[in-house]
Amino acid sequence: MWSDKETLYDCLGYSSYVDVLADICTQQELAPLTLGIFGAWGSGKTSLMTMLKYRLDHKTDTNKIRTLWFNAWKYEGRDEAQSALIHAILARLIDGRTLADDAKDVLGRLVKGASVLKLAKFITKTMVTLTPDLTGFLDCFTEQSKEIAKTMEQFDRDFEELLQKVNVSHVVVFIDDLDRCPSAKVIETFETIKLFLNAPKCTFVIGADAQRIEQAVGEVYGVSDARRTKDYLEKIVQLPFSIPVQNPQDIACYVGMLIIGRHLQSNDGWNAFIEQRPELYQAGPSLRETLVEWATGNGTHLAVTHEVIEAELDGILPYVGILGDGLRGNPRQIKRFLNILSLRRQLADANKLETDEALLVKMTVLEYVWDDFFNALVETVDPATGRSPLIEELVKEDVVSDEDKSELVAGFAEKTRLVALLKNDPGLSADSDLRPYLFLAQTSISRGKEVRLLPPDEKAQSLAKSIAGADRVMSKAAALRAAAEEGGTVESVIRHLVNTLASSTDNRARTHILTGIDAICTRHQRFYEDVVKGLEQCDPGSNTAVGVAGNTLLANAENGGISVSPDLKDRFAQAAGALSALSGSKRDRPRRK
Repeated sequence: MWSDKETLYDCLGYSSYVDVLADICTQQELAPLTLGIFGAWGSGKTSLMTMLKYRLDHKTDTNKIRTLWFNAWKYEGRDEAQSALIHAILARLIDGRTLADDAKDVLGRLVKGASVLKLAKFITKTMVTLTPDLTGFLDCFTEQSKEIAKTMEQFDRDFEELLQKVNVSHVVVFIDDLDRCPSAKVIETFETIKLFLNAPKCTFVIGADAQRIEQAVGEVYGVSDARRTKDYLEKIVQLPFSIPVQNPQDIACYVGMLIIGRHLQSNDGWNAFIEQRPELYQAGPSLRETLVEWATGNGTHLAVTHEVIEAELDGILPYVGILGDGLRGNPRQIKRFLNILSLRRQLADANKLETDEALLVKMTVLEYVWDDFFNALVETVDPATGRSPLIEELVKEDVVSDEDKSELVAGFAEKTRLVALLKNDPGLSADSDLRPYLFLAQTSISRGKEVRLLPPDEKAQSLAKSIAGADRVMSKAAALRAAAEEGGTVESVIRHLVNTLASSTDNRARTHILTGIDAICTRHQRFYEDVVKGLEQCDPGSNTAVGVAGNTLLANAENGGISVSPDLKDRFAQAAGALSALSGSKRDRPRRK
């Protein structure tokens, strides 16, 4: 298993970024500077910031550079985030230093000022520039207002003086998890940086999702114009750095390094391994061999033999393409996926399930990335065979008429990445048995759902309703589920369907009912006789689809040894019209008992 915690070990190729950013953070001519490390959830922002802080902490003459890590999310739901940030910076500046009396005086004024600033929330700001509206502010004519205004004017001077007295050349403050905070906290943090900590020797490094920050601006200031929210971000963050998207080569290298990395026993082992990353990245198709070669030659650093490493690499590297298609190279998602996959493999071994490794990877990707599709897949799988009508429809090339189109299928067919993944090797088809994979996923299938056992007749009504529904694929899937039930439930489903058929005027529903009854009776042929009797009361009218479905059902009943009256056969044959020959051609087809 792999930890989701941020790391100093660079398996993502961030070292070159860290080198450049570390230099930028301490350039005096650029300060005051706010550097934005932007990326989506799980893209590696915190790890990059951790590496950057470590690099700055180990630069030459580090005593003159002070770094601070501030987790904004810790103050979610609390009022003092604004002053807490200031107090944290002041505490870091004097850490390990003995202050002279004049420095203590300056520090005292700053601490008092930070406390007073808690009351400054009602200072109005001008959008984008964040300039305080002091005229409107002083109109309050209160002693508190005057004290806050005086504090704001003095704060910058005192802060710069303290930096000189404690002999600090630069302060670099890392603010993480800001995008997890409520919008008001996000803006409050930016206001604190802009209004009170905008000192020449300060650099702020903020890790966040840029879209989340823009959303916060819109919510707090009531701005819906995307250009204005972007202007705000550009004003407050002078230098944006976006985490690059991982390409397939990055993903393969990252996964391979994770596999070996979890068996390394020391920092020395890690350092030796990280030095090899450029060579691993350039290995391309020879990545597996290059990783195995390193493991073989560096066995003293590893807790397992190189044979174990080879087996683990062979268990995932061949399927990195599937991983890339689904997860788009997100490092956190890749780690979580590998952990889920490892758990599934252990469960498969414990339950002696036969699974195809490539299909296990693909099914886990489907569950993890397209959970709406996966849940629909669960609902449409035939319990008896493990086949899915939904997958059958999505992977076939035949064009379905608008009249017979399934809305369920049409909705997923629009997701081109999903359909491509289904068709790519190892392909899923109408014949794929998904039962072992759904068994392994059953703990996730029920997440967020209340699983309720229905009484037999209530279950039968629910199945019958789905069979008579408008969606062809959902109807077929419900019929297959009904066919997998015990005899009492099956009998109840058929009774409900025959009654609905007699009273329904919806030709699509009647077609689905006839097709569904036939699918059920194929596995429970003893019910054909009761169905044929029930059809005596059914008038197919002149609808071709109803006629064909009825014709097929009656032909299969006759093949099962049930007597069908000529009048009933003629009734459905006439409705089927020219297509009756197609239905009739199925009369002699062998049926599964």
